Amino acid sequence: MRLPIGGRMMLAAARAGWAVLSVAAPATGLFALLFAAAAAIAGRGLLRRLRSRPRPASLPPVTVIKPLKGDEGALYENLASFCRQDYPCWQILFCLQSPDDPALGAVTRLKRDFPGVDMEIVVSMNRIGYNPKVNNMANAYPFAKYDLLLMSDSDVRARPDLLQRMAAPFADPGVGMTTAFYEAIGSRGPWGLMEALSINAHFLPQALCAAAFGMRFAMGAAMMVRRRALDESGGFANLADHLADDFWLGESVREAGWRLELCDAVVETVPDIRSGPEHFKHLTRWARTIRVCQPAGYAASLIQHGFSLLSLKVLLLGPDRVSLFLLAALWAAKAAASASLSRDLGGRQPLRALWLIPLSEWFAFAAWVAAWSSTQVVWRGQTYDVQPHGRLTPFPAKLSRPAAVEP
Repeated sequence: MRLPIGGRMMLAAARAGWAVLSVAAPATGLFALLFAAAAAIAGRGLLRRLRSRPRPASLPPVTVIKPLKGDEGALYENLASFCRQDYPCWQILFCLQSPDDPALGAVTRLKRDFPGVDMEIVVSMNRIGYNPKVNNMANAYPFAKYDLLLMSDSDVRARPDLLQRMAAPFADPGVGMTTAFYEAIGSRGPWGLMEALSINAHFLPQALCAAAFGMRFAMGAAMMVRRRALDESGGFANLADHLADDFWLGESVREAGWRLELCDAVVETVPDIRSGPEHFKHLTRWARTIRVCQPAGYAASLIQHGFSLLSLKVLLLGPDRVSLFLLAALWAAKAAASASLSRDLGGRQPLRALWLIPLSEWFAFAAWVAAWSSTQVVWRGQTYDVQPHGRLTPFPAKLSRPAAVEP
């Protein structure tokens, strides 16, 4: 029986797709395997070079800006770690948008427990854009006493020498900004472990490898910037409508003629993810942000999903020795790279999480695919359309244009 022309075209397309998959899957799997090994080696070399840099004799004072919203499970301990810094002089500004915010309880307790630390609470509903975190920091900025500003998320926990390590590169007057790597700790439940793997087994090796080969980028977990560099880059107003405010700040500081340096510090983030849908939404939101900010690089990142493509090949075309070997080798290599880098960073990657690497790979690939379907993200209950460079616009346009921050 002869198929109609449409059926023949669909059959030909399916055969072509299977042929491409049968070739592309092993190729991407081999690349991902080699990359996992390269990331561990290059990352270790980068950390060794960063740690060999001389430390300055004196350290300038620093203002830490902490934007807060809600009382996350580990909030008090996260914030307290910034009160325990081994540093000669620093100030902490906790900034919130509402006097009814539950985070205020943790900050009030901190003021009681650390009376010797210079800290202030800034509560203001003034908005300069659609990014609530940037609004908070902009409101706190007029109260900053010092020239160096450390901006760090509320779910970040610092080691006692963080300020020392991040401030050291500013002995060079050409440095406008430093940034620190981060890893996930303290994960609870399977989805907390999955969230940790998305950082420790996926993001961190890629970031270390890219940095080892000369790429410079800002990571929002901990960024220290010189006040003049921030002002010359456009200040907080330049970041106010961007979802990826860390990425845009790093790019803007460099465009203003300042250098962005990596430091040998690492901070820890404590994931507060409790369900599969929540984890997937988080992955998809950031995947869409990366796609909009760096579309060519995002498309090319398909080659990082060798494990998922190999799994798809085995499911659709049946198992073969090469594919099964590559799947096992990839799992082992990614687990080894993650554990090795965590050890080099002095972290606490839970080894039990490494058994979840295959599931984590499939979630990451699904988020990569889902990111192509839309430019919309849901952030703190509001839907936004993400424009080039990560610029936010409400969808639908329900929010009025924010008023400027009062001096």
